[in-house]
Amino acid sequence: MDKSQYMDAFIEEARDNLQTVNTTLLQLEEQGYSADAMKEAYRIVHTIKGTAAVMGIEPISELSHVMEDLFDVLKGRAQAPTKEQMALLFAGLDTVERILDELGASGSTTISSKEIKEKIKAMLEEAKTDRVSADRSPRAVAEARFAISGDQRNQLLDAIKEGKRLVKLTACYSLDCKLKEGRAFQLVRNLSKMGVVISSLPAINEVKDEDGEISILLATQQDDEDLLHVAKNVTSIAEARIGEYDLPVEKGAEERKAPGTEAKGEPHGAATSIRVKAKLLDQLLDLVGEIMINNIRINQIASNLKNRELKQTLQSNARLMTDLQDIVLQTRMVPVDFIFKRFPRMVRDMAVESGKNIDFVMRGNDIEIDRSLLEEIGDALVHLLRNGVDHGLESKEQRAAAGKSPTGSLLLSAFQEQGNVVITVEDDGRGIDPAKVARKAVEKGIITQEEADRMDDRAKVNLVFLPGFSTAEKVTDISGRGVGMDVVKTKIQGLGGFVKIDTVAGKGTKFTLKLPPSMSIIRAMLIEVNREKYAIPLENVRETVRVDMTKVHELASKGMFRLRDEVLPVLNVHSEFGGLAAEQGEDVPAIIVEKNDNRACLLVSRLIGQQEIVVKNVGKDLRSTGYFSGATILGDGKVAMILDVGAFV
Repeated sequence: MDKSQYMDAFIEEARDNLQTVNTTLLQLEEQGYSADAMKEAYRIVHTIKGTAAVMGIEPISELSHVMEDLFDVLKGRAQAPTKEQMALLFAGLDTVERILDELGASGSTTISSKEIKEKIKAMLEEAKTDRVSADRSPRAVAEARFAISGDQRNQLLDAIKEGKRLVKLTACYSLDCKLKEGRAFQLVRNLSKMGVVISSLPAINEVKDEDGEISILLATQQDDEDLLHVAKNVTSIAEARIGEYDLPVEKGAEERKAPGTEAKGEPHGAATSIRVKAKLLDQLLDLVGEIMINNIRINQIASNLKNRELKQTLQSNARLMTDLQDIVLQTRMVPVDFIFKRFPRMVRDMAVESGKNIDFVMRGNDIEIDRSLLEEIGDALVHLLRNGVDHGLESKEQRAAAGKSPTGSLLLSAFQEQGNVVITVEDDGRGIDPAKVARKAVEKGIITQEEADRMDDRAKVNLVFLPGFSTAEKVTDISGRGVGMDVVKTKIQGLGGFVKIDTVAGKGTKFTLKLPPSMSIIRAMLIEVNREKYAIPLENVRETVRVDMTKVHELASKGMFRLRDEVLPVLNVHSEFGGLAAEQGEDVPAIIVEKNDNRACLLVSRLIGQQEIVVKNVGKDLRSTGYFSGATILGDGKVAMILDVGAFV
């Protein structure tokens, strides 16, 4: 069997299982023993062991085997892992994760799990001396009838009509058999060549090493002797027996439906979701974008032709395009928990390393965001959480001296706001001292003392976003290397969002990341400047106005315009892009734009209107100007640059 085709699925499933075990161990560490949690950890590690064995990944299967044994002993004693056991179990999970990373990168692994395996094995032997572990002698499968769904029953009836008979084959493992899940898989695979395998008892993914046998329900035309021969040829199958199986009498829909199966009328085992490669979703979205561009061009042509029937058909097509676009975007949406779930373990490890007590809470895990955006912000969130642990939260002694609880609070939350996704990282630590930040910036030569004196507190705090800036007194393994916050700002702004800091000295700090729901298809305001068309993301547009240039006043070499009770800077995009400035006295169209809580008035030549646009990336040269965040193709086939409002405000 060529196993390479299953490697990606194995790695993805194993990573999901690792995350679940991590979460379960954290629960056991924080809340103490829980029978359900311990059973869950044991079951999942057993699954990792079995699938790794089938795939031939011995470092994982062998390590998982000793971890499973330790969980089994603790489960039998109704005891949560000790601090030392917990450290080894976490180390074992980290080793498995490193092996998976290498498998994903190269398809093979050179990482050995021998050292950590031997440590866990020694701890296992030590645990056994305290109390003899539960009897691990092979157990026989309880005598029970197979659960047959309505669809399976119909399949069996069809097989009987074709002359097949229904048999139950029971295979017994040898006493020295190891990796019984792998042997069961081989048995089912071989028997499937002799007929139709309907079910097994226990199910393949529930086979345990303490099982003594496995029963398989088979519809076949083969003789008993041939079936027994195939079964006994599987390594570690000591004996096998076979008998006819009578199909249970159908008593009604409720009895016919097996636990966990779909309702009558649905295919047996029909999945409510499937895994799809992210690359395929990206390609699908690109195709939808191209179709949208063509549709805009066709509408433009139809408008010029003034054909009523064509116009009506295109209106119907536009509705279908909108529905298709919405569905494609929805397929890319995933809960933020997709990435949040890895942080509790990370924060726990940092807390142990720094010797701090931290209450880490996550909220809004079900908020959905475009997967491409979520994967991009992962590193940014890691930086913020590390800063919260290392810089934000004080030591237990410092908190006690400040009259605070010895346990610091770290909150990671997500929520939706006006169509955008907002993620916050908040701590109740020491806060950021604006004076200290400014002093460090002057010492590093980033700003002069005169510039620092003119800054307000918010401007001083925002200096932490400058490249190479750090207020850490010493470099630690957690943070303080002079990198991080500038990366956060650059990354978030590159995604079309912004980051904001709110802090109170002695009380804590809150970082707010505001992100668009999707980067690929957005609504924008189309404008014209110097006979060229541009697009401004609608989320940055506050309103459109007409500006009387006679009421624009100069202040500190900048034009200022009063809009109701607010005074806004006036930016003449005409001259900014090499054209002539608007003349005094003209009634000039303008857009009030907003970003990072800053607003400005942009003077333009003409307001065209709102439109959905497909965002295309631009090269480094255009991005380096600071004016453009991307480009789009308009209905007439021409390219329009997307303005980065941050360059103007």
